[in-house]
Amino acid sequence: MSFSAWLSELNRVLIVFVPCAIAGMVSGNMVVFFIIGFIAYGLWTAGQMATLKKWFDSGAHAGDAPEFIGIADQMVSGVADLQRQNSARQDSLERLVSQFNELTAALPDAVIVLKPSGEIQSSNEAADNLLHISPDGDTHSRITQLFRDPLFTEYFFAGKFDEPLEVQATTTGDKELSIRIIPFSEDRLVLIAQDMSQTARIHEMRRSFISNASHELRTPLTVILGYLETLSGHPKLPEECKAATNSAELQAQRMKQLVEDLLALSRIESTASVAKESEAIPVGSIIMDVVKETELSATICQHDIRTQIETDASLKGDLQEIHSVISNLVNNAIKHTELGTSVQVSWKMADQDSAELSVADTGQGIAPEHIERLTERFYRVDAGRSREKGGTGLGLSIVKHVVERHEGHLRISSELGQGSRFTCSFPAHRLLLENQ
Repeated sequence: MSFSAWLSELNRVLIVFVPCAIAGMVSGNMVVFFIIGFIAYGLWTAGQMATLKKWFDSGAHAGDAPEFIGIADQMVSGVADLQRQNSARQDSLERLVSQFNELTAALPDAVIVLKPSGEIQSSNEAADNLLHISPDGDTHSRITQLFRDPLFTEYFFAGKFDEPLEVQATTTGDKELSIRIIPFSEDRLVLIAQDMSQTARIHEMRRSFISNASHELRTPLTVILGYLETLSGHPKLPEECKAATNSAELQAQRMKQLVEDLLALSRIESTASVAKESEAIPVGSIIMDVVKETELSATICQHDIRTQIETDASLKGDLQEIHSVISNLVNNAIKHTELGTSVQVSWKMADQDSAELSVADTGQGIAPEHIERLTERFYRVDAGRSREKGGTGLGLSIVKHVVERHEGHLRISSELGQGSRFTCSFPAHRLLLENQ
């Protein structure tokens, strides 16, 4: 309480007791008049408290604040100031909420605020357009009861929101949706759904174009290669033309390999997202076959290729695709390392839940800034060296797609001057052991 409040209260005491003291001295009955003063002071204070309570009960509006003398007046002033500050904060909060609602209403993406249980707190107009969730009528309903997609239900209750979920919005035609859930407080989630239909169509158009162009290029390339092979082996070919013919044949072979890789990647992307478990693939045997084929090539005879087969487990999936993974990883290690480099290919159980196929080399390694982009199409750390060695820039992209189709994961670790390791991990349910 401030000094001015106590001074004001002292003034109130003087207003009551000074007249009583004067009257007591004049009449000679000081005690009686002091008792009268105490009664008057008490009644005055009680009246102030009654008025104060009535003001509180009516809502304590600053405009209706009563005027007192003393400490009660300071209390009223303090409450009125707090009420004005609270009103200002409430107005500011209402403006922020209004701005937030205007922002979410203007967004083309669906925005839904949820409780962890899935109860809808608020949503925007786009949520009605994309998910048929009304901002007015569906508040307090559970989102899993309104958006009945099994994949979404599993995604929501799993609680793992690191990656977005892509689903087909059956209630809105053929729209492709990307749904992401973001926790933003202990008891709130925000769901954002984007319409990815246009992006999906562009991706499909690009894939179709690449596939069709590759098919169209395959036939003329085969004809060109046939003529070049015949021409290069012709006994009457002048010596000055042999170098040009050999170079043309080499480039035609490289282009043919590029076309084959494009067709392989297009085929993988166009098939089901998860490969069927229809075939038991003897990974160890394929590794041995690929290594033998590679060692027969004169260009890599100086590499030290070793194998380490620690398990006889087979992998359930697509034989051709797994063969391409092993072949691409081995050839990639050879093409991008110096002659004499040691390359080790292994197949082993990592633990009871997975098996690992890995290809490691002792080459020059890869700088950290390149590792994240190695699986992008046509990305090369050293473009000149890749072209010199005949690389197409699609090998690791094919590896990544095939491994993911077999529910696996590709890990790349490397350190400059220490070599690189490419590891493909496959889950236990994809494995078939000899004793099973």
